[in-house]
Amino acid sequence: MAAISTIYPLGSPQEHTPMCEKHDLTLDMTCEDCDEFICSQCAKTDHKDHDWKTISTAGNQRRRELKKTLGRVKEEDVKMMDEKIKKTSEQMEDNQKCCDSEVSKLQEHYDAIVSKLDKIKKNLETKLRENLERKNAEVSKKKLVLEKKKEQIKDLVKFLEDKHGTMSDYSLIDNLRDLINLVSDTDSDMEKGGYSVSYRRGDISEGSLDSMMGQTFDLDDISVTETDSFQYGDECLSVLEAVDKDTCFVNNIRSEYLELINIKNKEKIKFNINVNDVCVADNGDVYVTDFGNDSIVRLSASGSFSTIFSTGPLVPVGVCQATEGGLLVTLVDMAPGPFQLDTKSRRLVRHVTLTGDVIREYEYQEDGKTRLFIGPCRVKQNGNTDICVVNMTSESTGELVVISFSGSLKLVYRGQKLTAPFFPVDVVCDSQCNFIVSDSSNSCVHLLSPDGEFMKYLLAENDVTNPWSMSLYQSALWVGITEDSSQYFSSITLKITLYSDFNVDLKIQIFFKKIKNICTFCIYLLIQ
Repeated sequence: MAAISTIYPLGSPQEHTPMCEKHDLTLDMTCEDCDEFICSQCAKTDHKDHDWKTISTAGNQRRRELKKTLGRVKEEDVKMMDEKIKKTSEQMEDNQKCCDSEVSKLQEHYDAIVSKLDKIKKNLETKLRENLERKNAEVSKKKLVLEKKKEQIKDLVKFLEDKHGTMSDYSLIDNLRDLINLVSDTDSDMEKGGYSVSYRRGDISEGSLDSMMGQTFDLDDISVTETDSFQYGDECLSVLEAVDKDTCFVNNIRSEYLELINIKNKEKIKFNINVNDVCVADNGDVYVTDFGNDSIVRLSASGSFSTIFSTGPLVPVGVCQATEGGLLVTLVDMAPGPFQLDTKSRRLVRHVTLTGDVIREYEYQEDGKTRLFIGPCRVKQNGNTDICVVNMTSESTGELVVISFSGSLKLVYRGQKLTAPFFPVDVVCDSQCNFIVSDSSNSCVHLLSPDGEFMKYLLAENDVTNPWSMSLYQSALWVGITEDSSQYFSSITLKITLYSDFNVDLKIQIFFKKIKNICTFCIYLLIQ
């Protein structure tokens, strides 16, 4: 490839003859394909199949088109740059607002910490002062007793001074004994009146203070590149649950059976059961919601299954392992309708043992009257023990409801202001207790903080289309996608840094199959 050895300042009008560094010949030609100057030898070798011209020919062509070119630059390119300049100003303003918002949150958190520290300080001061008051009250009582004894002693001394000459020996001895007892009793319990409460300083380490204040993280550290692909089925994946890095349970929306598939060797195990959701427990046991028989079923590696308990008359929809043991199951009745409620309707999350005994039910808010759910579907529990539920509010809208393990409502996430209404289908929780939510209608995957604050689109419309079911195995996220056109995606790699000490690479493998203008995708994100 040729290169110009002599560089002149922009706008320099003088004539010069640059030389080709490779062949030491005059650069008297230009390659239109590569948009660079070349020599005659370059034209015969590296650029022999390219569109090249002599500089004079290309110059004459440029001169004929110069007015048109400059006009286009002034009318189109400069205007476009003006728009971009305007957008940069707007972006700076938006950045300032975002920064101010984050600083405000930091200040609010700092003020909350100071407020709690001030409350703790006042409680400690109260204990110290209460001890002072109690001890001084005791000492004050002793003071009154001593003052009374003092007067008794003075009176008895005066009496002995005045009357000892006329007293009998018995009376003298008896009065002296009384005097000695009064004097000796004045020292009793004085040592118990001292101040007894001490303050012990707590640990003020930088690590504990950093943990208390929180951390900053840069969402721009997420980047996307392409990788690999795999295909499965021709319908929407209603169930997708990973068992390990190569194996997953799958079920499409029209299928009446569940399959366990190894994506490497393509081995399959078929379960003749129609399920709504699959839960793979930490010990490897697999539980599914059998909505056709209103029951929770356990699967075996051979392809057989057995009912462990009935949920009837309620229909089981979602299931997950509970951090406190047992299972969390979303349950609904079908009357009066899927998204209609009356006083007898049941829409809830039930915490049960593995034999079906009810531990707790989550159906109403703390007032005991306001319902938590309209159509509870998928359910997950994060490391904070918070329970997050995909709550369908209509056939095309929904929300993410998060409740504490004790049952109090923590937050409701209703998506961002996008083209279509928020339509969450599935949710998983990562090791940082963040929520990852698939939004099918808007073709994106939302990343939320443990407090339910929107952080970023982990995957956007240009990455995925109609994301549906998801599963998180260790650091690998699987996403089922339905493509409504013949558009082809190959693969994606993400680099994600959510915290200063949490750096991961995510490789997304997109699995596709085109059938009747429908492509079904599974996305596999491998964190390394």
